[in-house]
Amino acid sequence: MKTLISLIATTVFTLVSSFVFAGNFPEPVKFVKVESIIDQYIDATNNGETALVDHLFTEDFKYSTPNNGKNEIIYRSSLVKYLKNNKGVKLNADTDYSFVEKNDDCSIVKVTTRFKNFDRYDYVTLCNSKDGWKISNVTVTYPGK
Repeated sequence: MKTLISLIATTVFTLVSSFVFAGNFPEPVKFVKVESIIDQYIDATNNGETALVDHLFTEDFKYSTPNNGKNEIIYRSSLVKYLKNNKGVKLNADTDYSFVEKNDDCSIVKVTTRFKNFDRYDYVTLCNSKDGWKISNVTVTYPGK
């Protein structure tokens, strides 16, 4: 009888705890402002800080960059993997950003990275969704001097 009660109590405890811990936890960037997402993007791409890199991009994210006269498209999983592999690597460059367009639903930000011999512009599109601000598209350009 004592074993039966212990077995029932263990089963009930296991069942209840599985429901409690199975709940969806909110995205760590859900309530973060758009400026903070841009700061995290710059930290990940230029400063090797990858703590939140899994939460910055939409599932259908695209990164477009020129490569030998052609436009190369990089998708979310490849970029996240690349950033994680380069954790701790800092670029020898100065970076700042400005908003091209900013509203409550979507924003476009121009991130300027100044290297010694050239500049790189990342045009970052962010949209506010149920999971907070997420980056959906990055288009890279290298302006002529």
